[in-house]
Amino acid sequence: MNPFLINTYIAPEYFCDREIETKTLISTIHNQGNTAFFAQRRLGKTALIQHTFYLLRKKKAICIYLDIYATLSLKDLTNQLANAIYKEFPITKTIGKRFMEAIKVLRPVISIDELSGSPELTLDITQTKQFEKTIPQLLQFLDEQNVKVVIAIDEFQQILNYPEKNIEAILRTAIQQLKNVNFIFCGSNQHLMHQIFRSGKSPFYASTKNINLQKIDRTLYSNFIKKHFEHHKFKVTQESIDLILDLTHGHTYYTQLLCHEIFANGIKTIRSQTILLALGIILLDNQGTYFQYRNLLTAAQWNLLKAIAKEEKISQPYAQDFIYKYRLGNAASVKRSIESLLEKEMIYHNISEAMPYYEVYDKFLMRWLQRT
Repeated sequence: MNPFLINTYIAPEYFCDREIETKTLISTIHNQGNTAFFAQRRLGKTALIQHTFYLLRKKKAICIYLDIYATLSLKDLTNQLANAIYKEFPITKTIGKRFMEAIKVLRPVISIDELSGSPELTLDITQTKQFEKTIPQLLQFLDEQNVKVVIAIDEFQQILNYPEKNIEAILRTAIQQLKNVNFIFCGSNQHLMHQIFRSGKSPFYASTKNINLQKIDRTLYSNFIKKHFEHHKFKVTQESIDLILDLTHGHTYYTQLLCHEIFANGIKTIRSQTILLALGIILLDNQGTYFQYRNLLTAAQWNLLKAIAKEEKISQPYAQDFIYKYRLGNAASVKRSIESLLEKEMIYHNISEAMPYYEVYDKFLMRWLQRT
């Protein structure tokens, strides 16, 4: 089996580090607290949740994961929560039977998902006021089962895009009443997550333990890569590992994917050309997507994106020497392009460093732009 997992979690031996964050999450849950953590997209927040759930389930906790990025309203969120509870407590179990009895008045509808083939539950209610009451009822049902329940809500900032404007207050009020249910809130849009959890005007202000998820320590990641390659009889030098981490900036998803491709190629002696070959395969696989990006951006935005990619990190994008070097027009044009690229999540403004800087969000897109 390829030990460099990309979009799944199997066991702790395939999971790198995050010991401090894991301990913080579990300790907060054991002390009846809720956690909010902020992370750049694809930095490993979902894997961290799955790792934490793996450990909590060993202690008989019920763990429910919701990714609400695709939800558009309170109705979507309610149905996703109801469906997750239904899947966690099958009707063949006592709690499952109690759950179906409890939601009978909400007219649950069971259907088969066309893609997965698994049963799906939705609630046949239409009024917003009904949904406002239903989420507290669902959470109260979980709380009354006298088992530890942990609910992780990924991309939690999505609730700010719902047409209903009181979602934060509804959820916060419901959560305050719970004794056996704890939450992990996480999201990749740091600006919106800070608005929810760090603004004094928000109902969630000062209600959670906050974690800023950073990149994995380079030395720890290096040891992890070396251990798994050598366990499978690959020969890899520190120089080669350094090249891998340099190419990906140590960003979890891109590091895992590059190592995954190197492993899949099966060349047992890993040299620089082996690594660059694997990178080339990944870039070629994604080239169609990169061309789509170009067609969706204006010429000014695309040229700025290329300029940032070539610099890799740029602290002063309005500086005349940078604008002149890449023929970007003027500072006003650059400002408009930066705002648009940030909104589209094509670039990322890293403000967690002493000297904040802009960088291309997708590290492989960055490498492709450098080649073109």
